[in-house]
Amino acid sequence: MGTARHCGNGVRLFIGERIEHASDRDVLVTVCDALEKGTGWAYIFANFNVNGRQIDVAVFSATTTLVIEAKGYTLPIKGGVNGRWTQVGSYGSRKLRNGYTQALDAKNALRDAIAELFGALSDYPNALLAIVPAIPSGSSLPPSDFKVKSGGLDAIEVALNTKSGALLSEEQCQEFATHLNLERVSGRDAAIHETVLLSERTVTSYESTFLEFHGPIGAQLAEDQYHLGDKLISASNILKMAMSSQSALLIRGPSGCGKSLLSSRIATEFIQFGMLPIHIQGKNFEGKLQKIIDVELRLLSTSVRDLLRASRLLARHIVLFLDGYNECPEHLQVALTRSLQAFSLRYGAGIVITSQGALTRPELLLVEEIQVRPPQPTLKSLLAKLSQEDENFTNCQALLEIALSGLEAELIGQAAASLPAGASTFVLFDTVARMRLGSFTTEGIRALSGFAEEMISQTAFSMSIREFDRFCDATNVTDATRHAILESRLVSQRGDRFSFSHEMFFYAFMAESALRVARKDSGRVQAFLRSPRFHGSKALILGALEDYSTLRDILERTTDWGILESCVRGECGDAARRIVKAKLDVLLAEMVAEISELRFLLNGEGWHSCSIETGANRPILSKFEVFLPAIGWLLMRGVYLEQIMAACRVMDEKIAEANSDLYEEAKAKKVPLRHETFSQAYVFNHKIALSQLVSFVHSGGLSFRHSPGSEFGEALKKSWKEASTHSEFYVLLGITRFSKQAPWAAPYVLNLLERLQSLPYHLQLATMDFCVHLREVDDAVKAKMISALENSMDKMDMVMNSMIFDALKCLGGLDAEEENYRTVVLKEIESVLSESGTQSEAEAWNIFSRQFDHPYDSIYWEEINNLASDQKRQFLFKALKGASTDFVMFVSILIRQLAEIGDPAVSEAIEPWLRLPAKRSVMPQDTVEVFFAAHEAMGILGLPLPATVTSPVDVDETMRACGELAYWACRLSNCELESSPQTLNARATLLAYSASASAGALWSSTSRMLSTDGARTHVATSYPNTALAVCRDALTNHESQKTYHEHGLMNDLASIASFSIQVIGQFGDTDDLQRLRSLCDEEELGHEALNAIQKIEDRVRYLK
Repeated sequence: MGTARHCGNGVRLFIGERIEHASDRDVLVTVCDALEKGTGWAYIFANFNVNGRQIDVAVFSATTTLVIEAKGYTLPIKGGVNGRWTQVGSYGSRKLRNGYTQALDAKNALRDAIAELFGALSDYPNALLAIVPAIPSGSSLPPSDFKVKSGGLDAIEVALNTKSGALLSEEQCQEFATHLNLERVSGRDAAIHETVLLSERTVTSYESTFLEFHGPIGAQLAEDQYHLGDKLISASNILKMAMSSQSALLIRGPSGCGKSLLSSRIATEFIQFGMLPIHIQGKNFEGKLQKIIDVELRLLSTSVRDLLRASRLLARHIVLFLDGYNECPEHLQVALTRSLQAFSLRYGAGIVITSQGALTRPELLLVEEIQVRPPQPTLKSLLAKLSQEDENFTNCQALLEIALSGLEAELIGQAAASLPAGASTFVLFDTVARMRLGSFTTEGIRALSGFAEEMISQTAFSMSIREFDRFCDATNVTDATRHAILESRLVSQRGDRFSFSHEMFFYAFMAESALRVARKDSGRVQAFLRSPRFHGSKALILGALEDYSTLRDILERTTDWGILESCVRGECGDAARRIVKAKLDVLLAEMVAEISELRFLLNGEGWHSCSIETGANRPILSKFEVFLPAIGWLLMRGVYLEQIMAACRVMDEKIAEANSDLYEEAKAKKVPLRHETFSQAYVFNHKIALSQLVSFVHSGGLSFRHSPGSEFGEALKKSWKEASTHSEFYVLLGITRFSKQAPWAAPYVLNLLERLQSLPYHLQLATMDFCVHLREVDDAVKAKMISALENSMDKMDMVMNSMIFDALKCLGGLDAEEENYRTVVLKEIESVLSESGTQSEAEAWNIFSRQFDHPYDSIYWEEINNLASDQKRQFLFKALKGASTDFVMFVSILIRQLAEIGDPAVSEAIEPWLRLPAKRSVMPQDTVEVFFAAHEAMGILGLPLPATVTSPVDVDETMRACGELAYWACRLSNCELESSPQTLNARATLLAYSASASAGALWSSTSRMLSTDGARTHVATSYPNTALAVCRDALTNHESQKTYHEHGLMNDLASIASFSIQVIGQFGDTDDLQRLRSLCDEEELGHEALNAIQKIEDRVRYLK
């Protein structure tokens, strides 16, 4: 049977029970066919009982009410209006019920039922005795009269077009169906076929439970505008786009911006358009998509199998909503993307994803991206439901400025009448909690603080209902208080587990419990702030402190940059903000004083031969770097710009003084003094405070995750207008580069470009880098900028020429030449394909690399990908043969592209890369990428690995084992990997060396570097049981762990331990909780251990 057929838009079908008799089915089909030809509305009731009388079909329309008695006579029938009828056959006759009387009784029973519900009626319904397919030849039946008409199927359409009495409106028909407890079905197939009916019941039940759960969530979404490229669109337009698009939809934005609300809104509205949404959480993905879908659907009273079968039978389009892609562990994200692709292809399903970041391997899904920005002031005010007439409006406005999410904005609105001036985030959540607890505030706060303390002591994130009962008994929580707590929705129950309804409430009550324990003991409070267990509560603990001397003592001692930034943001309250702001004022004054006392020295010849000697020792600046995020946040509000510009002018004076005093010495030693002094001041010297601050700015340290304050734009423009020194311009370029003010600053940047050759080296670089990121510039200014860059070409060095090319490209200065250069690219490729030998192979590699690092990289990419399949295979083969073993940044991409062609003959080029990577390399991460890419390529091509010689060195054997496992992961199905004899030796090797080198090798196999396209097969994901056993052992022996490379970033014990904890969190069970809890107080690993515990709890305690 194909997909279910439905009634037309104006026809609604209800049944009492499924239609089983063939004659009833034929009549219903004929009725539906006839009504669907028309344009008016109609209600069909089929196979139902009314006042003890079974009725086959009743039809209600604007012109008729018709009752049909269906009969399936195949032999002649004889009878009158009275008495029983007789059917005559070859072997005799038999008595039948009088069809005329049945039709008449059905009509009268229906009229009586209508009258009972709606009152007296005018006239009667019509009645039809319908004999399927026609009245048998030789029959003798009563002629049609005004009470009952009779005939075959052809009489149905005539009867439907015959006017009658006892007419009902559409609203009355709906009320009558409800009164009779009839079941609405989509069409004839559901009424006739049991499988379709069961599927429809499955869908109806699912939609009801889905709306019950997700409807209230979606209803919380406030109207906002979202970014689709350069356009702004509404939520309703996103819905239309999602319904019509063939692409996956990615809803992307930071935490708390409403992505999940938007996702739930779209999902619930899809149901109204006949689509079936499935809503799952990315954090629950463990490698198998169907598992988490089935768990979610079972919570909604169905299963994957039943819902997918129902969608197929009813032709209902499935749309899979994945909320929180970024919460899926990083090493599983490729598998998640591939699973989404496979689900979409297999079931023809739409995909909607929410995430804080980009997808891994986004090319697997054709994606359209919607940007959801953090709530803007207008939306936050809307969510808070505040107006300027409110008594506490000013206080709340200050809190709304620091609110990071829609939830906080809503809570501010709820607490508006109670919030004091300069209230902290803790006071906000505390006030809301008190409002919700009502008359049980004191007892409730005490109980919830104890609840939080109990979970902290257990290192747990939830508590069973039994534990909760025992906790209430042990702490004398009364039944009334317990009931008030549950009614407050501060705590929620899922299954048999209790937890706080939102992590922010958990953090707030953790803070309350900490202060109840510490009281005013500054040392104990600082211990809590250092503990990883209280990582999410640090700002709340400070916000809860109301003893000024204790607060000041803590803030004077802290070197936690996160706490300091939270303070200046106002999250910790006005008192904490004032204390830290005063400290920053002193620091910046000391920064300027430090500059006034420094002097430049020459201590060598040529480049990098300049240094800075500071004056008096300034202990207050020894930890200056921890204050940089706080200073950066204030900079984004327009604060401190004047002070920093003043410091830059003082530094410029010192640079000018040095350039004058050291001129002769520099000339003798061939030191490029103008460049050297500037570079020491802002780039290479990280000892002086101003250098640290400027480096922070230029390295992207300014927090653009949050919107700049209202004063930022004007303060920045003022600084640009008043700037006159190289130092000021350098700092302003860093601050302005990614801001909305960048196009406004373009004329000032033009001025720098026109004298580019006279600028210090790093100011030259910053000026051209600014051009690379510049958008929406006035055409006249842009043309002058292009001209200035062209005038500087070939007047400096090759590095500068490359930077000028990049700047020109981004400004559109190369557009005219781009197509002309295509001829050059085509000739280069043609030459490589027509020649042979090592030189042509090396040139092929050079051409391949130019796709990623060349002014005309897009032309190279287009022409290489436009090659015919044979030519592309030949080109890639040559490029890999000629690839550099020193510069391997793009080799892994090349290997994967070559493997995708599927020609085993290319193995000759791949096999050399199967060798263990060099332990000393300028690109250690990339050499590992290439090693695994080569093994995966051999697996994809189905070719055997060359024999290797066993090494006595553990890091060699574990790296080789991981490569072999990656190879088999591309050849065997997932279910075979950990049981196949093919993988036994490699798995045994990892287990044998788990106390020393195996976890490091697994870590290497799962890291994704910028040089890849994210296509890596992750060994830990493919072999979870092996990885879990290895990482458990590695954590026990974590001081003995080592990695493959002798030097470099990857030789890091803490990182291996962190990786091991992540694997245990992803694949472990309750047996691992005790070991993880023992790590929760370690500074380096505690936060990671807590995350792992939460993942195990969510997975094991909720999902089983």
